[in-house]
Amino acid sequence: NSKKGCKKLLKYAAKHEVTTLVMEATGGYEQKIARAGMEVQLSVKIVNPARVRHFAKGFGITAKTDKIDAYVIALFDEKVKPPETISKSKEQLKLTELVRRRSSLKKMIQEDKNRKHTSEDFTKRSIQRVVKVLEKEVKFIDAELLKIKKASPVIAEKCNVLCQQKGVGITTALSLLALLPELGLLDRKQIASLAGLAPIARDSGKFHGKRFISGGRFEARRALYMPAWVAVRHDSELNIFYHSLKKRGKKPKVAIVAVMRRMLVKLNGKLKDYLNEVQLEAS
Repeated sequence: NSKKGCKKLLKYAAKHEVTTLVMEATGGYEQKIARAGMEVQLSVKIVNPARVRHFAKGFGITAKTDKIDAYVIALFDEKVKPPETISKSKEQLKLTELVRRRSSLKKMIQEDKNRKHTSEDFTKRSIQRVVKVLEKEVKFIDAELLKIKKASPVIAEKCNVLCQQKGVGITTALSLLALLPELGLLDRKQIASLAGLAPIARDSGKFHGKRFISGGRFEARRALYMPAWVAVRHDSELNIFYHSLKKRGKKPKVAIVAVMRRMLVKLNGKLKDYLNEVQLEAS
């Protein structure tokens, strides 16, 4: 996974007229070859390694070597046909990195604040000092995120479109653009499924189990959680929707997940309309 290795792989791909490059997500280590493939106009697909492993088991392939893995990933692409990974600009890549770092810092702050309740005085003072530093870092990142928004007209316009939805502020809009770059490019079912907000059925014969959500992009769901509560208070449509679910006996957490899904679908529609308008103007 070096510059030399990437060049060697792309040279091999060109020689054998390869058009698609499929790889498992490996915590960011796959990005180097993915970007290199996109630069030479290859169709690049980054797939979930857990899905590939389950797929292999379904075919009775339990052994794991580099050659077997390569074969299984190619077979997965052939049978499942996962979507092509969207190419990101340098600004988008930086935006994603900063949003994830901000999320990590906020998590550390919350964890330390939780520890504070059961700590002795000296430890409490230590926690306060650390939290203060972490909160300062979050402010630095927020300032950097605003710089990216100002520097990129594309990101700025998309952000403005998303902020039309009540409950969505600049930070949430930038987070969604970073964590769901497919926003505005997929249909309502696809975007809900991608975020892990599509209800999954558990029915068998006469048995009808409760619907639940699973998988998808947890960080994107987390970015929508608090904005959904704000939207319930200030968006009349979502307020009526939330309370109608409560009247039907749905628990608050179940109802707010439904609000998050509807909110995401609305945002996806708004951005899709905007992108269509831009395309029409360009043509």
